[in-house]
Amino acid sequence: MDEQSSVDPAIMAAGLRKVRKRRWLLWSLILIYLPGIWSCLTLTGSDRATGLFFGIWLILLIIGVFFVTTAKCPRCGNLFHMHGITPLYLRNCLHCRLHICADKRK
Repeated sequence: MDEQSSVDPAIMAAGLRKVRKRRWLLWSLILIYLPGIWSCLTLTGSDRATGLFFGIWLILLIIGVFFVTTAKCPRCGNLFHMHGITPLYLRNCLHCRLHICADKRK
């Protein structure tokens, strides 16, 4: 029996949805940065308020990176985006090569 068929499709779909949600959270936080900084500078004109926005954004980004890097692959159970100490935000599991959209392809 190969690895693909040993995992229940419903469990795999739920696990991949969780990984995708966490990735969207991280990309959303990254995309918010420039409009947020620009808006803060335009609306307040204050370096202090902009620095506060940056600090809050940085803390949220660190939390987002933590959530993405700790997402487990539903097929092999290893961390989806981590191999060793370096996170690689690729679309395949770094251990078993499961694609992030494998549940949508069938």
